[in-house]
Amino acid sequence: IAAPDDSSLWKMMQASYQLLNKTNPNLTEHCWLCYGVRPPFYEAIAVSATPTRSNSPNPTQCNWNQDTTTTGITLERVVGSGVCVG
Repeated sequence: IAAPDDSSLWKMMQASYQLLNKTNPNLTEHCWLCYGVRPPFYEAIAVSATPTRSNSPNPTQCNWNQDTTTTGITLERVVGSGVCVG
């Protein structure tokens, strides 16, 4: 993957992927990294399905178990629910 620029967010995405890939290579086979533009929405979430791309701030495919007016998800909401790097 070619880097769009040398921003710290891109470096964080690369480091997160490398960490996931080295600690559990099979995990990154079906993994998407979701990064927001503002903290605290820097999260990596592993999924076992074919990912789809969405530019929506709160995609309908993402079931946060809350009302749809809340945008994004924080590490606090997913701790203990899976493998997360934040």
